Amino acid sequence: MSRLATSLVVLAAAAGSAPAFAADWNSASPEDIYRGAYSVEPQDWTELGDDSDGIHMETGLRYWYSMGSQTHHVGSAGDFEESDTAHTLEGHIRIEDDATSTYGKAWAGYTAAINGTYSDPYGSADVVDGVLGYAGADFGWNAISDNKGNGAGFFIGYNYWNNSPRTARANYAEVETIDYDDQTGVWSIGGASVDDRIELNMLRLGISGKAKISDYFDISAEVAAVPFATISGVIGGHAIMGSDEPGQYPGCSDPDPALCAPYFFKTSPTEVNGWGYGAMGELMAGITPAENITFRIGGRAWYVGGTYDATYSGAEVTPPIYQEIEDPDNPGTFIPADPPYSEPSVATEDFIETANPFSLFRYGLLAELTYKF
Repeated sequence: MSRLATSLVVLAAAAGSAPAFAADWNSASPEDIYRGAYSVEPQDWTELGDDSDGIHMETGLRYWYSMGSQTHHVGSAGDFEESDTAHTLEGHIRIEDDATSTYGKAWAGYTAAINGTYSDPYGSADVVDGVLGYAGADFGWNAISDNKGNGAGFFIGYNYWNNSPRTARANYAEVETIDYDDQTGVWSIGGASVDDRIELNMLRLGISGKAKISDYFDISAEVAAVPFATISGVIGGHAIMGSDEPGQYPGCSDPDPALCAPYFFKTSPTEVNGWGYGAMGELMAGITPAENITFRIGGRAWYVGGTYDATYSGAEVTPPIYQEIEDPDNPGTFIPADPPYSEPSVATEDFIETANPFSLFRYGLLAELTYKF
């Protein structure tokens, strides 16, 4: 036991007097001590945003002054056309990885002001409101890259685009409940209307490139094909030519039902669903007046065209019909029934207009302010 105690005391003293190589991070570790899993000494590790860092990030704001136009055709009704100018504020972020020469980016924008004009088969007027918004993301690979800001490669991405300036709102009838007076035959129905809503979901396949001319100047560009896009939404201004509007109507005073023509009403908005294709492109030139801050200006253009099906519902309403019965006190003569007017009847039907062409085009000046870290 005494020998064991003496050995433990000697071991403890030796451990206390040994140099603590692992704790001294202020000098390079000897090769026989330093852990080989790391290729860079801890004292040489970099912070995010350093020139030697392998991951770079840019984020900032953009302003897009754009001019847009769209045309939608709906069956026999004709063309619905609109053109406008819009002011859009957009946020964006881009992350690059030097080790794999890949990058990811995302963006989202919303329009604060829209002004323009529209025309449809029923008239024309000004556009003073509406919705223009979009969001998307890309993943890319720089097949050519020097990890110093110069490179070119390929990307795949997705873009959502809501292009819905406010135009006409056509009324449609609500025939679930019809109010009528069984004594006078007068009847009425309600109505509603909706704004345009045009939404696209777009696949992007393209090439991009960036040339850093100096520490203060760069040029970047991208061109994307849109091989497939879906379109959905509502054409709020579509009505049925010559149809009746919601409101109040008289009953049919002729007791012969064959002489009481029904009224036809459109009873839903016109919904559209289809597909298309197009292209998108950007060209930007930038200056870096201060470290990590870059201002760029350039242009952007988007185009999508294709066809869609337009669907809506309608109803034929047979009005209250005047009813007579034979007078029991005077056979061969007739008197009003009780009640004198029948209940109106409704027959509904769904309609579809196929292969309607459409196109959307938006282009304009683009400016951005970004911070890199």
